[in-house]
Amino acid sequence: MPFVTITVTQPLSPDQKQQLLLASSDAVVDALKAPLPSVRIVLHELPAGHYLNGGKFDTMAVEYEMDMIEGRSEQLKADVMRELSRAANRVLGVSEEEVRVRMTDFPKTDMGLAFGVSVKAAGR
Repeated sequence: MPFVTITVTQPLSPDQKQQLLLASSDAVVDALKAPLPSVRIVLHELPAGHYLNGGKFDTMAVEYEMDMIEGRSEQLKADVMRELSRAANRVLGVSEEEVRVRMTDFPKTDMGLAFGVSVKAAGR
């Protein structure tokens, strides 16, 4: 049940947005073996002047933030980091040096499913 937020520092065309969302979804599904219906992704584009990297404004960068249920191995996390970085590079041409992935594991009691039921209460 990964929730992914993508933040990009440059405006994207409608096609780039769609391709980045699809490639990122595929990366999560492939790397984590997550069922496609459980993957949720949101894309944010920062306006000019809202990103500073090493003292320079508006350099091209992509940041992924992923919230997921606890329990995935370090190897699975490394796999999804690698695949998300590759997806951003492939779709946008951004250097993988400028892609960051942050992950947060949520306890099963702190992640809700449909109808307000926690993951733990749902038996997962």
